Order: sequence, then C-alpha cells, then structure tokens
Amino acid sequence: MLHNTTREFGSFAKSLHWLVAIGIFALIFLGLEQSGMERGEERQAVRDLHGSIALLVFALMTVRVVWRLMSPVPAHPQGLPAWQKISAKLVHWGLYIAVFVQLIAGALAVATGGRPLAFFGLFSVSLPIAESDASHEFWEEVHETVWIVIAALLIVHVLAALYNHFVAKNDVLRRMTVGVRNEA
Repeated sequence: MLHNTTREFGSFAKSLHWLVAIGIFALIFLGLEQSGMERGEERQAVRDLHGSIALLVFALMTVRVVWRLMSPVPAHPQGLPAWQKISAKLVHWGLYIAVFVQLIAGALAVATGGRPLAFFGLFSVSLPIAESDASHEFWEEVHETVWIVIAALLIVHVLAALYNHFVAKNDVLRRMTVGVRNEA
C-alpha cells in the first residue's frame, strides 16, 4: 500500500521516514567525527560527504512534509491520553522544524564561509550569499547547537515509540514499520 490510511502509514511515507532517519544519524555521526579532526584533506572529504548527505536529506524532508500535508495521518490509538497526542504532535513538528533549521544553518555556514555546496562530487551549488566571517560564525554556532535539539527530540521520539510498543502494547510503532495487526 503506497498511500497512508487512517490506520497506518503507506510504504511511501515509511520509506521517507526511514531514509531521513538514516540520513540524520549519518549526519550526526559525520558531524561529530569531523569536529575532532585536524584541518586538511581528510577532514574536508568528511565535510563534503556530510554536506552531500545534508542536501539529500533536505530534498527527502521537503518531499516528506509535502506528503504529510497531502495525506491522511493515521489516528492515534484508542485510549491514548490527550497529553500524549499533543506531545506526539509537538515532537514530530519540532523535529521537522529543527531538521530544516539545521540543514539551512549548515548550508548558510558553508556559503558565508565562501564555499559552494558540493553534492557527492557530481556538482556544486553556489548560494547567492556574500562571504562574511561574522555571518559564518553565527551560522556555525546555530549549526553546532541545533543538532543537540534534534538529538533530544529523537530520543523522546524513539522512547515514545518503544513505550507504545512494549508497555502500552499498541500499534504506534508497527504502523511505521511492519504494519498494524489485523483486528479479529
């Protein structure tokens, strides 16, 4: 099933979710990896890979948000407390916003540092933004801070999914993975 239903996410939404998740974890790993490296070719290669994956995640996130706005979202399980419904919505939209802020801040840090955005060595995109040490430092600081917000929201997101699966024993996790159970 390609499309979402009121019971579960479709294969397209699931694919976008997991591709973005893999991309975000790769970006966090590469970001932390390069931060401890000495300046040089190896560090620049890691940064270029980091930036390329970021461009890919940006495209996937854009499609994901458009798909989410155009498709039904599965209903929360019956009996889920209102505070959990509100928390789920806040965490999801908080993740979307934080990821976009992070991706844009990274692109602006690169651009204000006088470099184009490289995409896996295939091509580069130069943003029409002036090189500026002050702006570069600002966007670097934003980029170096927002990942912590993303990590915190991801921890809440994963813990909530695991809680729903193992403690509440509902289909919240299954509707984004293997599919909901058939009701007897």
